[in-house]
Amino acid sequence: MIERGIEQRPMNIVRRRVMAVVLTGLVVVAVSAVLVAWRNPWHYVHLMPFGRSSVVAAVLFAASVLLGIAGWLVLRPALARAAVVVATVLALMAACSGVEFLGPPLYGAEPDGDEVVALSPGGSFEVVLLHYPEFMAGFDVLRIRSREGLRRREANQDLACFATPFDGLGPEGTFGTARFLSDHEIEVRTEAGQPWTTRFDPRTLLAVSTLSHGCQ
Repeated sequence: MIERGIEQRPMNIVRRRVMAVVLTGLVVVAVSAVLVAWRNPWHYVHLMPFGRSSVVAAVLFAASVLLGIAGWLVLRPALARAAVVVATVLALMAACSGVEFLGPPLYGAEPDGDEVVALSPGGSFEVVLLHYPEFMAGFDVLRIRSREGLRRREANQDLACFATPFDGLGPEGTFGTARFLSDHEIEVRTEAGQPWTTRFDPRTLLAVSTLSHGCQ
């Protein structure tokens, strides 16, 4: 019985160390992935949901908890308790200050969805409408995107922006329709039918000029 207990003790230590290594590895991979998605210098559309401030803050919170568990698995009892306390404090700090560290979302909120409102004749580009909700207001934003499968990109620029206050605007200040006049030329119309056109660079997706109705 004594020999069996001696054999099991090193095995339990090994298991704990393996679990701690696995948890630490998960933290490194998860934190690295969301920070890459947050930076997203390529403006890949598929990375954008994972780079939102709320997602990054949640991952930092979970990472602190997992590191505390990893420390608890391998440290002596007194140090393990201290590691859990430190992890809890770090997790709370990540949840409270993570979004502030990353900066506020564009227009003060995350978009609540997107809608394709125009497609280029060749099918290589599209214009999407994103709505940013805000208390008693909001913004309808148009952006150009490429259609390259997993390498789909979004322009680092608003093609057009329309403020949508609670009391509404007249049709001359409200988005109506958008369409491609050619593969690299776009027309945007207000609900009043007022047209506005611009061209864009197919490589950078940046427009020659932009349109703003009530946006900063």
